[in-house]
Amino acid sequence: MQNTPHDPGSALAMRAHFRQSQSRTARLRLLVDTGQELAQLSPDAMRARVLLRACAFLAMDHGLLREWDAQGIAHTTAAHGNPARLNSLAALADRNLLKPYWQEPLESALPSVLQVPLRGGDGNTFGVLVLGNSVSLRAPEHEDSESLQLLATLLATHLENHRLLMTLTLRDRTLSDLVNRLLHAQEDERKRVAYDLHDGLAQTLAGLHQRLQGFAGRCPALPDTLAADLQAILNLAQHSVGEGRQLIAGLRPTVLDDFGLFKALDKEADRLRDAGINVVWRAHCEARLPSQVEIALFRIGQEAINNVLKHAQASWVQLTLELRDGQACMQVDDDGQGFACAKPQDDAQHLGLATMQERASLLGGDFSCASGLNGGTQLRARVPAHLNGTPQ
Repeated sequence: MQNTPHDPGSALAMRAHFRQSQSRTARLRLLVDTGQELAQLSPDAMRARVLLRACAFLAMDHGLLREWDAQGIAHTTAAHGNPARLNSLAALADRNLLKPYWQEPLESALPSVLQVPLRGGDGNTFGVLVLGNSVSLRAPEHEDSESLQLLATLLATHLENHRLLMTLTLRDRTLSDLVNRLLHAQEDERKRVAYDLHDGLAQTLAGLHQRLQGFAGRCPALPDTLAADLQAILNLAQHSVGEGRQLIAGLRPTVLDDFGLFKALDKEADRLRDAGINVVWRAHCEARLPSQVEIALFRIGQEAINNVLKHAQASWVQLTLELRDGQACMQVDDDGQGFACAKPQDDAQHLGLATMQERASLLGGDFSCASGLNGGTQLRARVPAHLNGTPQ
């Protein structure tokens, strides 16, 4: 059997092809592995991980990440290597870079340097990855530089997404704080107006009604037309007194302050009973709760009752108020015409549901609304029962 002659050229070609395949595999592994890791890390850990991987990829023993803040001041946000030698890398960082840049600084402790820019979504460079080595190296291949640029872009994207998330979170907190202040100011103003009406206009109307009753009792017999007019005046005065009391109760029901949430909700449910709607309490709790909890749940229940009267066309309403696992839970269910949750609602009803949701979430609770056409509506609100650990 004759041996196949050895072809040195073919062997060298296969070896070169194998090395190229290894290089491509290393580049791909660098990007894939790092991309999977960054999603699980904090921003500082992201910076450190990318810097270490970049140094290992090019076999360079020093590196740092320089970033510029909104005022244009540069900061070192990650570093690897001898601190005394890293100062020279920091001095080289160039914010005007748009692509990787290889340097061989003369008379430097780090004679081989590669800078890779980090660019934001607006195209501006906000950071630079600066890698250096204490022994002179050849410039990296173009494919290696491009792989490091992709790595830097990956880091820049994660950092920018984190900044945007923090900005949105801060804005959401600010908005919640403003809504919370607005609701507190609204309750304070309602309370003030209610007390002013009670001590002023309501007392005047009640006195007027009593004086009219006294006058009618002492008045001699009047002609039928005058007697009818006097009775109409008495009825109007009595109606005004009743409307004044209803207005005060709507602004700030004294029963809520005096007797608690259950009594106040049951009093509010009288409006349903007066409209011919059957009201059933499935469960109730008469324990006093912190003031902010009682106010929030009362306003949610009040708005739910308003919606039943205005929109539901219901024949019965079931109410629930109970304590479960440290949570105050309220439910308002009706058998009305309901609505399609996915269908846009009128502005007033939509705003009412949004306000109920906001009141619950501001106390660390949750709110849900389930409804369907001709399927009734079920409202659920749940908030911590003892804020700061103490009841009212």
